[in-house]
Amino acid sequence: MGADDPGQEPRHHGGWEVAAATAAHAVPGVRMAGFRDRSGGTFEERVPPGPAIAIVIDCTPGSLEPFSSGAIEGGLVAGIAPTAVRVAGSAIDCVELQVDPTAAQALLGVAPRELNGAPLDLAAIWGRDAVRLRSRLIETRSWDDRFALVRDALTRRRRSPARVDPEVADAWRRITASRGRVLIGDLPGLYGWSRTRFWSRFTSQIGVSPKRAATIVRFDLALRRLGTSAGVAEVAAELGYADQSHLHREVLRFAGRTPGSIAADPLWTVDSVAWTRAHAA
Repeated sequence: MGADDPGQEPRHHGGWEVAAATAAHAVPGVRMAGFRDRSGGTFEERVPPGPAIAIVIDCTPGSLEPFSSGAIEGGLVAGIAPTAVRVAGSAIDCVELQVDPTAAQALLGVAPRELNGAPLDLAAIWGRDAVRLRSRLIETRSWDDRFALVRDALTRRRRSPARVDPEVADAWRRITASRGRVLIGDLPGLYGWSRTRFWSRFTSQIGVSPKRAATIVRFDLALRRLGTSAGVAEVAAELGYADQSHLHREVLRFAGRTPGSIAADPLWTVDSVAWTRAHAA
């Protein structure tokens, strides 16, 4: 499939170009999107928690920089629950991956819980393979070709994963499918497990506790809805927050910003559009 395939045609939103990988580049447990900023602006954002391991591979030399560790070589890797680290950049041109935690061990060789904390450089996990991949992406302009490069790299790196219990995988599926509103206390009984066993297995294999996972899933959806200019009251009601104040506190806690500032920021609009497209692809 060539770069002119309509399924791969990038869309433009303000000064941003957004592309989503199609089924031709599918990797189980991974979604891919591309972002190119033509506005000439700069940004500074806190890395928020999310229901996937995020990998951002900068396709231009040195335009993306986490405040905690300096310029990246291979790509920025953030776990489900990163610490309050900020990232700055300008003239962004990057490929972003969202890796389901149940697939992380096979693709990254690292358990999800080990990726929480400060974001890492992909080169610290993949070594020179990450540096070579980034170099090839910098040399490539076509989104179609970039997604193919990433797909091939993931395929080569895939290993036999540490086993994820079927019960844990099912619980994770229920949490995401319910948009974080499943009754966590009911889950251990579905599998005939004690609460302690369920909590321990889930936390070790997904990376956060079941309750924390549900909070993060709902928060991520709230961010994406706010990015589509949905009203704060509407989002709070839709996702089961007690009220607008509850949503305000959660966004301030995890993103370091108010819901209103998220809704007014074109970067979050672009992000919401990209992952909606990637999910549908």
